[in-house]
Amino acid sequence: MTTPNSKGPAPASLPQEDMREKRLVSFLSDSIRQSSTWAVFEPNDDRLWATLRGGALTILTQSWQQGALAGLTPDQAFYVICDETNNSPESVAQGRVNCDIGIAVARPAEFVSFTVTQILGEPGRG
Repeated sequence: MTTPNSKGPAPASLPQEDMREKRLVSFLSDSIRQSSTWAVFEPNDDRLWATLRGGALTILTQSWQQGALAGLTPDQAFYVICDETNNSPESVAQGRVNCDIGIAVARPAEFVSFTVTQILGEPGRG
């Protein structure tokens, strides 16, 4: 499941820029979700979170290197949070693992954020 959210002030943009942003968010969230479907069969712990972070960082780094994201450095272009701060004991007990991701589409450090959730034991449902 992915949930887009805007962080920071929204720049004035043209409709085609909005469409580009929506397509990029959709592409990246789908890519990260599909690349992490294996996670539904793993224990929901620090090791899983680190592996999911690494996979998402690889996809986002490649996108940044190809010029899809704004920013001179990866820190200006994106972030990934997948740890105990967004995977509470309650969500772990429910079999949910969450990765919060932000990408700078138009301007460095002005992030559009979304969440990728996998439900453990239920492949393809997250």
